[in-house]
Amino acid sequence: MGIDLLFYPEKIASHEIIDLLKQTGTSEFMDCSGGKLQLIVFRLDDGAPLIDRTMSEVAELTSETPYRAVAISREGKTIIPRGSTTFKMHDLVFVISKKEGVKEVMSYSGKDNIDVKRLMIVRGGRIGEMVARKLEHSLEHIKMIELKKERCDYLSESLSKTLIINGDGRNTDLLIEEDVANFDAFVAVTSSSETNILSCVAAKRMGVSKTIAEVENIDYIKLAEGMGVDAVINKKLITAGRIFRFTLSNKVQSIKCLNGSDAEILEFIANPNSAITRDKIRHLNFPKDAIIGGVIRGTNSFIALGDTEIKPYDRVVVFALPSALSKVNKFFV
Repeated sequence: MGIDLLFYPEKIASHEIIDLLKQTGTSEFMDCSGGKLQLIVFRLDDGAPLIDRTMSEVAELTSETPYRAVAISREGKTIIPRGSTTFKMHDLVFVISKKEGVKEVMSYSGKDNIDVKRLMIVRGGRIGEMVARKLEHSLEHIKMIELKKERCDYLSESLSKTLIINGDGRNTDLLIEEDVANFDAFVAVTSSSETNILSCVAAKRMGVSKTIAEVENIDYIKLAEGMGVDAVINKKLITAGRIFRFTLSNKVQSIKCLNGSDAEILEFIANPNSAITRDKIRHLNFPKDAIIGGVIRGTNSFIALGDTEIKPYDRVVVFALPSALSKVNKFFV
């Protein structure tokens, strides 16, 4: 048929949800090169240790530099931080970290990473079913609320360890009746963005630690975050990143469009003759609206600094605003 690649947005979204359930302190998460480097996104709430500290001050707290803040989203504007940039309350912070640095990064965010054992899912559609199927043998308890009786019958036969409840997830009385307060995480994946947001807000107020809402109306994403929803999933943005990769050079290995920012996170392979390999990063005149976060070289990974030299075939993680994408791409071809 001439088709090179097929995308299944619901499957991609389900994987995203599962990743967020493993890293509950984050609002967005991405593995680079199989987890050798990780993108962690979190909001600075009142009391977070990073507030009122500069990038330089944070860098002085550790000599090994296992992580680096690559962007800040503040009042709808994305900032590429420099040494003098100060973190402020309500900032959405994007950090590239080595795996061993994740725990320390989360300690600066002021958010605890909880171990999810009990999960409630509202709507047993394709996304909800895939999440439950993947997790039902590893979690203590999964409860799924589904409105359609026929779908409940199917799910009851299809999912062996998930308890299926026939009901309306918008009904707060039902959530109370089903003991939502004693669940660690709550995922709302109905076809209505409004329903998902409001259900998550209700669950949060009842004591659930981690809430995740599918929000397909892009205009509602910031609204959901402002109302206290911990993480937002948008199939269009997730899939767009996969598709966008094929409009760039064949050196782009992965790309992710981010919910809380107009920027993208990209993973390039450095061509042996490319401009990125010709000097230390500080001398490359790299676009100001982009920043190199980390490098994977063979089995090793490290955070990129000004004196870092990119070698041929290195995998390079770049955070870039739309205005810089074409310029960044030219450094790797």
